[in-house]
Amino acid sequence: MRQLMTLVAALVLMFGFIRPTWAQTTPSVTGTVQQYLLNPHGEVEGLLLKDGTVVRFPPHLGTALAGIVRPGDDVTVVGFFGPVTPHGGAVKALTITNAKTNQTVVDQPPPTPPLPPEMRGLTLKPLTLRGTVAHLLTNEAGDVDGLTLSGGEEVKFPPHDGAVVALMLEQQAGKTVEVSGYGTQNAFGTVVDTISLTVDGQAIPLTGPGRLPR
Repeated sequence: MRQLMTLVAALVLMFGFIRPTWAQTTPSVTGTVQQYLLNPHGEVEGLLLKDGTVVRFPPHLGTALAGIVRPGDDVTVVGFFGPVTPHGGAVKALTITNAKTNQTVVDQPPPTPPLPPEMRGLTLKPLTLRGTVAHLLTNEAGDVDGLTLSGGEEVKFPPHDGAVVALMLEQQAGKTVEVSGYGTQNAFGTVVDTISLTVDGQAIPLTGPGRLPR
């Protein structure tokens, strides 16, 4: 019995020392918000930091995020980090904190399943955008799945098309990009889910099934 109590005490002490170490090594990044990132229906689903880091966050918490963080604010993000690639990296955020106000929004499931976008009055409209590429966007797996234009507009496409899009853009850097698809324009920004994409008039093949708006 004495040996068992000694073992239990040792484990308590050991885990008592280990837990603060885990807390201290929780992955985080600090940066300045460049713009909101949106889903095709115009809901905030993350942030783009000025260093190119993509911060992913659930769209059902987008209003809460936009309520405490605006472009130009400094934030601290804690979460799960994907691989760093030549095109940047992404983090699936668990918490996002405004560095000035210390207000924090925490990832949590919705209290009830969200209604479909059309039942929330969120509709897509045809959009065509033109501009030069400002940033390539990556997902948590390191795949390119979108980009932003110099005017801040966001362009989305499937990650399995990302490698081809990135290669074509690298070969024609600085050229004008034209994107057509379905999306949204609102107070948070402009976003389009891509059906066709051309670079200086040259079409980039997109292989998504039918490329219907998501």
